[in-house]
Amino acid sequence: MSVLSYQDIIGELGKGILFHPLKPGSIKDCDLCLTAGECAYSLGEEKRLTIQTEKNQQGEEQRFFEIPGNDTALVWTSEAVWISNKFRGPLYSVVQQVSNGLGHIGTRVNPEWSSVLCIALHNVSKKPVKIYVNDVENPIAHLAIEKLSSKCSNPSKHRKHEHTPGRLDVLRGRLNNQEINDYFNAPENGWMTNNRKDRLKQLMEESTEYKNLKKGVKETLISFLGSDQQTRWTALGVIISFIALLIAVFKPSESSNLNPRTDTNPQIQANPNKTLSPGSNK
Repeated sequence: MSVLSYQDIIGELGKGILFHPLKPGSIKDCDLCLTAGECAYSLGEEKRLTIQTEKNQQGEEQRFFEIPGNDTALVWTSEAVWISNKFRGPLYSVVQQVSNGLGHIGTRVNPEWSSVLCIALHNVSKKPVKIYVNDVENPIAHLAIEKLSSKCSNPSKHRKHEHTPGRLDVLRGRLNNQEINDYFNAPENGWMTNNRKDRLKQLMEESTEYKNLKKGVKETLISFLGSDQQTRWTALGVIISFIALLIAVFKPSESSNLNPRTDTNPQIQANPNKTLSPGSNK
């Protein structure tokens, strides 16, 4: 099992990984940033947490909600995720959030999952903890992508009866849950929990950030090979020739398959049918 790096994640976007919406800074060195969405439910107060607004230092409006002290909130991410059956995705806590009073996170994204995530955030302090909405500079968790040693034969899509998309099943039987269910069932938010990989892929590939990421990879390759087409073809020819040379150099020699006895004794080479007497060196 191995963990995907920054360039690995970009290379898998559109193939083994779907992630929407992508934002500038969503992909870090070896993980993806998950931000809080508009829906959060307090288990202690048994209600949806209210979205508030404030101005940051640049005078821009920021939206947030607060998790009461000694309470646990179910927080739905603003990003929907799909990963193929060759990956799994462990979630890790954010140091800044933990230092503010949140407990550590211990959960994961299973192969073939396709939806937003529901993350339980535990406020173990006595004071409210502020969680900013849709803010990649203040994520609620980091999602690593681990490559499995073999493809999963029992992915999430085969167990829909256990876990509904978006894990809205955790709200069943709880008070004041209709508002959150209505939010995710609204037509404009259907992509968040409808378990449609094709729709999620379309939205991601149409986004500006996705195009910029893919463009950046292409430009890096072009800058390595050369600026004009003739130079790139020349560079590719050199690379191919170098690989062919390496293959020729390290290819096992036919002489290595010869009988060592006939290779090392000159008398046998001259007369292979002659038998030497024991101890003879001549």
